[in-house]
Amino acid sequence: MTALIWDLDGTLLDSYGVILDCVLAALREEGVVCDPSETYRQLIAGSVKSFLGTFAAAGLDPDRLWERYRALSTARDGEVRLMNGAREALEALSDRGIPELVYTHKGESAPLVLERLGVLRYFTDVLTAGAGLPRKPAPDGLNALCARHNLDKSHTYYIGDRPIDVRCAGNAGVKSILFLPPASPAVPTGDETYIVADLREISKLKL
Repeated sequence: MTALIWDLDGTLLDSYGVILDCVLAALREEGVVCDPSETYRQLIAGSVKSFLGTFAAAGLDPDRLWERYRALSTARDGEVRLMNGAREALEALSDRGIPELVYTHKGESAPLVLERLGVLRYFTDVLTAGAGLPRKPAPDGLNALCARHNLDKSHTYYIGDRPIDVRCAGNAGVKSILFLPPASPAVPTGDETYIVADLREISKLKL
């Protein structure tokens, strides 16, 4: 049976405004001012943690930056909204009887955000950073969900908005759907199974 595993930030959740603000704020507290546009591009190309890790060369503590970022961003979870078309996509896929799960780098507040937005009911399982597994593009998170729910990897898709999500899917031996809205600076890897510009397109794919 086909199964879909969703990323959250930037895929289902319209959260990059908050993420970017909090990354910049954490750095400003250390006296570092970054260009917002270039920072956003680097966050999409990699991840928040990898981006903050680059400041170790400037003498900053990446772990301290990361913890401060997490505190700032968790405090603003209430500002996060669903991505345009997300609710319709989830409902259409649910109507087709396709199991939907979540694997995200977002912390343990992720289920609370999904509940507040009224979409937690669509998901069989939500695996967050709280599980303590190696981060993407390591396959551990996807492998854990596939094993836990006996998913057929040849019919399982990981949906994300960044190249790191596609690489994670490839490392786990599952297929991938890259969400690439018009304003995204993400660059396709060439390994995507599908690329969509609107989440509502997913329910029309031959999965």
